[in-house]
Amino acid sequence: MQSLGSVQDTQNNSTTSSMFSEMLGQVLQASTGNSSTESLSTLLYSGDSPVFIPSNLYSGQSSLTEAVSSYPSISKNYGTNYDEIIKKAAERYNVPEKLISSIIKQESNFDPSATSSAGASGLMQLMPGTAKYLGVTNSYDPEQNIMGGAKYISQMLTQFDGNIETALAAYNAGPGAVKKYDGIPPYKETQNYVKKVMNYFQV
Repeated sequence: MQSLGSVQDTQNNSTTSSMFSEMLGQVLQASTGNSSTESLSTLLYSGDSPVFIPSNLYSGQSSLTEAVSSYPSISKNYGTNYDEIIKKAAERYNVPEKLISSIIKQESNFDPSATSSAGASGLMQLMPGTAKYLGVTNSYDPEQNIMGGAKYISQMLTQFDGNIETALAAYNAGPGAVKKYDGIPPYKETQNYVKKVMNYFQV
């Protein structure tokens, strides 16, 4: 009897499997008009991915990573917005656009939520007192921060006769320190800061 039951189970499983295969073939044919073999071939497997990926997502790309990278990135979209603000600030305060973007690159690497241990915040890392002096009410707002930072570096350029390196030193260490040492202060942090920003600016 046990053997008979096993044979019946096997027949039932075989029948179920056969019915499922037939139904799957019909669905695939109905949805694409192709044979089930051709339909199944549209599922590609990349060795770099743990799952099957529909071939239409690849759009000719050789890997899922390339397919994803073909879409515009969020960072690029943000960069475009910043470029517009930077251009506006440069025109208003007569500062080179590239100088503003170079300062942002060094200060926050274009992260509007950046906050330093000293309390500086935003894209151009404004200290609370400096932000208040510049009329910035929200340092984490990209437009306010960039406009405020551009205004400040403009003031430093005016104060130090248009010398960009000295103005950058003042932006980093404060104008008082620059006046005290009659130039870039002997602070390693400030000297490295000026060098890095100038490298970005001159590329």
